[in-house]
Amino acid sequence: MKHPLHMLCRPHDLLLAHALLRGLLVGLLITPSWAAVPAKPVATAVPPLAALQMSVKNWVAQSKKVTIEQVSLAPLDARVKVLACREPLVVDQPFASDETIRVRCSQPVWQQFVRVSVAVKAPVTFVSARTLPPAEPAKRWVLVASMPLQRGMMLNETHVQRAQVDTPVMPVNVLEEASEVLHAEVVRDVRPGVPLRSHDIRPAVLVKRGQMVLLSVGQAQGFQISARVEALQDGRFGEQIKLKNRDSGRELSGRVQGPNQVAGL
Repeated sequence: MKHPLHMLCRPHDLLLAHALLRGLLVGLLITPSWAAVPAKPVATAVPPLAALQMSVKNWVAQSKKVTIEQVSLAPLDARVKVLACREPLVVDQPFASDETIRVRCSQPVWQQFVRVSVAVKAPVTFVSARTLPPAEPAKRWVLVASMPLQRGMMLNETHVQRAQVDTPVMPVNVLEEASEVLHAEVVRDVRPGVPLRSHDIRPAVLVKRGQMVLLSVGQAQGFQISARVEALQDGRFGEQIKLKNRDSGRELSGRVQGPNQVAGL
């Protein structure tokens, strides 16, 4: 039996062994591509300076209970270069002053100090209705009794006067002009200073049936004829009534113009 070493010493076997050894050496000298390329740094979406500024603003806004828009940062020294941090930034306030904020990074290790200011908004003042001075009540010119008015009294300008009265206590259908009470009578008693209402008065009877009244025909400034006639009806201001000329017995019509005064039609 031949020794294995003798078998390897054959020319054919020697060539095969040489080829295997050569391939092994070449494989050891070639490094795989995945092992030779260094890891590329991961690109950050936010620039380092912008990330620092945003971290400071968020921290100040949360700690001071303000909005981010109220927080302003002083520019950093142009010679200072902010490096990207692989870990979350740590923000704190190391000094008693509220204006200085510290930002630290653990990888790579660095720290920066940033000066900040917070714009304080003017507080909205809510004024309670209780603190407001009472508003002046609206007033209105109305007609009030200038003296005690008794039921059935015939009114004229001397019985009334105009006065200012608060609107909230204004009665309904109040009178405003003295002309509204001319040839009117009071239907109820009215105290002085009390506003007069339309239903407190009514047109007075100026002409009574059977009385002799003055009938006028024509214009007051021009040609006018007057005669004494008998009233056949009661009449109030502006009402049309029947009249009678006692001398001729002729019936006429006229419109009441005042106490015992009638204008011919």
